[in-house]
Amino acid sequence: MPNVLGCAAFGYVLKTPERSKALVEKYKTAISLFALVTIAFHIFFIAMLSLVYINDFSFLISAWLPFCILALCACVAFVPTKIWPILAAGLWCFSIIAGLSLLPFNTVPPGNLPWQDAVWLLPITTFGFFLSPYLDPTFHRALQSSPSKHSFGVFGITFLVMIGVTTTYIGIAQDGYDNTLFVFSALLGLHLLLQSMFTISVHMKEGIRIVSRKRKKLFVGFLALFCVVAVAVAHRFGGISPSGNWLDGQQDDYLRFFVFYGLVFPGIVAVFMFTNKKFTPLRTTLFAFALLCSMPLLDIGYLQGRAWLTVLPVILLITWAFASRPRIA
Repeated sequence: MPNVLGCAAFGYVLKTPERSKALVEKYKTAISLFALVTIAFHIFFIAMLSLVYINDFSFLISAWLPFCILALCACVAFVPTKIWPILAAGLWCFSIIAGLSLLPFNTVPPGNLPWQDAVWLLPITTFGFFLSPYLDPTFHRALQSSPSKHSFGVFGITFLVMIGVTTTYIGIAQDGYDNTLFVFSALLGLHLLLQSMFTISVHMKEGIRIVSRKRKKLFVGFLALFCVVAVAVAHRFGGISPSGNWLDGQQDDYLRFFVFYGLVFPGIVAVFMFTNKKFTPLRTTLFAFALLCSMPLLDIGYLQGRAWLTVLPVILLITWAFASRPRIA
C-alpha cells in the first residue's frame, strides 16, 4: 500500500510540470543515478532468474542473455515518445491477461516471519516508497507531459491492480520448490521479461534525456559498468545451477538491492530535495557517512531477523531533514 500511495501522491505533491522541471534541473545527477541503478537492478534480476531457471538450456545463458536484452532495450529506448503510452497500455493489458489466465486465483500463503517484523519494517518501506518516486525520471517525464495531476491517481489504481495480478502466481510452483517464480508457463515468464524490458528501456531513455550533452557518453559508460557489476553479483556464488535450484545467498543479494530504494534514494530526497540543499562537499560527505553506518543495520534487520534495527536509519535521516529545513521568521 505505501508503494501505491507514494506513486499516486507524486502528481499531487509537485502539482505542476514547472516544479518538476526545476527539480530535474537541480538534481539531475541524482535522478540519472536512480535510472542507472534501476536498470542495473533489472539486469541483475534477469541474470538471477536465468541462472536459476534456464541455465540448463545453454551454456552460461545467464551471463550473456542479460546483455542481449540490454542491447534490445537500448533500441526500444529510441522509439518516439508518443508511442510510449501505447506500449505501456499494451503491456498493462497483456499482464492483466496473464494474471487472468491463472483463474481461479491462488490464496496468498501466510508469511514465515512474525507480525512484529512487519510493523518494524513499515517505517523504512514507507520512507522508501513515499520518497523514491521523486528521483524517478520516468515519473517526472509523465508529470511534465500529462494534462492533469489526477493522471497519477489513475496510475495508482492501475498499479494496485498490477500488484494484485502479481499475487495470483504465488504458490502455484511445482511441489518441492519454495520459490514462487518457477517457470510455470511461458506466458508468465514473458510477463516478467516484458515488464523488466519496459522498465529498462524507459529509464534508459529518460536517463539519457536529462543529462547534459557533454555527459551522455559518461551516462552510457556508467550504464555499461553498472550492468557488468550487476551480472557479476548475480554470479558471485557460481555460474552453474541446475534449473530450479537457488544458490545460497542469491535471494539475499536481491533484497540487498532494496537498500537503494529504502535508504539511499529516499535519503537523498529527504536530506537534499526536502531541505532544498545542494550537494556541497561537506553535506555529501556527511550523507555518505550516514549511509555507510546505516547499511549494516539494514542488512542485519532484513536478513538476520532483527527488523527493529531498520527503524534507526529512518529516524536519523528524517531528523536531519527537519533540522535542516529553513526556518520561517
